[in-house]
Amino acid sequence: MKDKENHLCQSELDKLSPTTCIPFEDSDVHQLNVSGVGFFDVLCDSQIAGPGWIVIQQRVGGNESFNRDWATYRKGFGSYKSDFFLGLEKIHRITSLQRFELYIHLVAVNGSVFYAGYDDFKISDEDNGYALSLGKFSETIFIDSMRYAENMKFSTFDRDNDFGSGNCAVEFKGGWWYNSCQLCNFNQPKLFHPLFDLKEAKMLIRPKEATKK
Repeated sequence: MKDKENHLCQSELDKLSPTTCIPFEDSDVHQLNVSGVGFFDVLCDSQIAGPGWIVIQQRVGGNESFNRDWATYRKGFGSYKSDFFLGLEKIHRITSLQRFELYIHLVAVNGSVFYAGYDDFKISDEDNGYALSLGKFSETIFIDSMRYAENMKFSTFDRDNDFGSGNCAVEFKGGWWYNSCQLCNFNQPKLFHPLFDLKEAKMLIRPKEATKK
């Protein structure tokens, strides 16, 4: 009985000061409280791949420009009702708390839906360029196109961290974890994946522990 009471108390505390979308079972905007950045809004999603996901990037046909500078990508931009990027610093702080999985939801121009999953997603701090880590791959798209970006620092038109001879962010007009330069890119003006033309892309994260419950 006491264990049940303690669990209920913890659940209420999580809702008062949540660090993830796990306490919420809807698809709506909620406020998180994460060490290092304090309170901020996120879009939670419980429809695409089950409950408790934080949407960190969304391209659903809006007119938001993703050709932004380093400071803007660090902070985040856009509208939760349309296209947005949550912000590199927020993503770093969230994924430093515990192990997270990444779910990439893709909708092709013909309406077909695909996904790519990674079981240990995180990005480093700003001093290390918000470098990308992915973990193990699971998929319905048959190609691990994000792997080419693993361990790469984030690049923008005013912060060139790629391995190319030029600046990939300038060439492709959007910030990304460019290598030399890309196998996929969900932040350039025309969504890019090597296997199909895309009309929508979403990147979502959730604590890996949630899949065990």
